[in-house]
Amino acid sequence: MGAPATSERYPDTGFSVKDTSPEVNQMVFDRMMALSGAERLIMGCDMFDSARAMVMASIPDGLSETEQRQLFFKRVYGTDLESLLE
Repeated sequence: MGAPATSERYPDTGFSVKDTSPEVNQMVFDRMMALSGAERLIMGCDMFDSARAMVMASIPDGLSETEQRQLFFKRVYGTDLESLLE
């Protein structure tokens, strides 16, 4: 699922932050890798929850729950669920 490392990415980290020096990038990477797998998983879940809340806040009021879910899916995945089932 992840993209392979390209020449634009810093070696050994996979990050491609353009406004951060390689030294700071390495420091951030090392700190992330010092966390346990469970801590990194929780961090990722928290980030998804935040992103989900932002998408849900952008969905107009007054839609049914089904319509909200369909619009959420389309905004997150860029396609309708029906088109994937065809």
